[in-house]
Amino acid sequence: MKNIYNKAFLFFASIALVVSCSDFGDTNLDPGRPGGENVSLVAITPTMQTQTHRNLVAAAGRLAGIFTQQYEGFDAQQVAFTQYAVDEGTLANFWEFGLYTGSMRDCVDMIERANVQGDVPHTRGIARIYLAVNLGLATNFWGDIPYTEAFLGAENLSPTYDSQEAIYETIHELLDGAIADFGQSDPQGPLGDLVGTDWIATAHALKARYYLQLTKRDPNAADKALNELAQAFDSNASSPVFAFEGSPNGGNPLALFGIQRPNTMVIAPFFADLMEGDPRKDSYMVTTDDGTSLYYQNNNPNLFWAQFASPSTLISYAEVKFLEAEALLRTGGDARTVLEEAITANMEFIGIGAADITAYLGTVAGADLETIIVEKYKAMYGSNPVQTWNDFRRTGFPELTPNPEGVNGSNPSGVVPRRFLYPDSERLANNAAYEAAISAQGGHLLDVDLWAFED
Repeated sequence: MKNIYNKAFLFFASIALVVSCSDFGDTNLDPGRPGGENVSLVAITPTMQTQTHRNLVAAAGRLAGIFTQQYEGFDAQQVAFTQYAVDEGTLANFWEFGLYTGSMRDCVDMIERANVQGDVPHTRGIARIYLAVNLGLATNFWGDIPYTEAFLGAENLSPTYDSQEAIYETIHELLDGAIADFGQSDPQGPLGDLVGTDWIATAHALKARYYLQLTKRDPNAADKALNELAQAFDSNASSPVFAFEGSPNGGNPLALFGIQRPNTMVIAPFFADLMEGDPRKDSYMVTTDDGTSLYYQNNNPNLFWAQFASPSTLISYAEVKFLEAEALLRTGGDARTVLEEAITANMEFIGIGAADITAYLGTVAGADLETIIVEKYKAMYGSNPVQTWNDFRRTGFPELTPNPEGVNGSNPSGVVPRRFLYPDSERLANNAAYEAAISAQGGHLLDVDLWAFED
């Protein structure tokens, strides 16, 4: 951990890693990442946003998709991941370069520079929103994580871990700060603005997400979520959609992985079977003559989420409506109409026609919790797989059969993994804080629940 917060290390390590690790480009740091004390906000912002949207669907996102059986390994390392062979080294680069010297470091830099500059509250608001999202990813993956002491540089090379409960509180504080920032006038307008995005409404939508993630911890979680959702954005057009560069150099990570690691990861049979008869199936996968369903195929323009230019949603309008449907159900309301709106929002976003949408809605029975979460599982494919893993861990839906080969030293019970292991760099370089976090959470195995999701 001691080298994670050293700014000089950031520049040299990024160059060395690009040279030494061919898989690094699709999951982590852009070799052009700016560094140094005098870099401007305009230089940091696009790098931070690109890295964040990579974080949503690249290395850790693929693992979340494998665990929830949207994907499975067909060859090489992905087969081991499908068997839950995920160790301390698996996400070490993601932890360090994707998050701590990647997007989160950039967000903290942006906030600090905006505070000094004094007249860019909207840009600071975007940084706060993105920092909240990255903290959400990190705590969803590991539980307790460094934050309060994590970005002090040489002042503290061994940061302690904040509890997951404290991280959730920080997420809401950041989002509240962003709402306040966008309530101020800004003569420059926000750097990193996404076309059409209502940032205040986006912050409220994200607050609803993080409230509802705590349904096992907070009896008022659904009520709090509904209050935020009343202030969230209300269309696909006003949702925060990031455009990846439509090329092999900076495209969507799913497409990059497909072309760089052809057919090492495919669509899992569970998901392929679940999508049978769904009009989105042909937009999600293509089935070969031998029955294998591919999420990526060269020169196939029909696969919506596997193009270099495929979009990335920070939070989609469909997710907003699924959150509302679940929150309504949990507070005794009728969720059917909102569930239909959620499904419709997702189908319209990926280009499904009105007649097909109407026909599909007629096949969806009821609006109980299982139906809402399974429909959300279908809709979240390709855009934010960690949310499907979160939903599974807190609701048990969809009902997944663990891989029978998934029993190992890191997952002795053989369940669908409940968390990731901290990277070995933490054990070696920040051992006291690492051991304290493990002790506080009851162990360091894949089958140990995080605070947010434990019964």
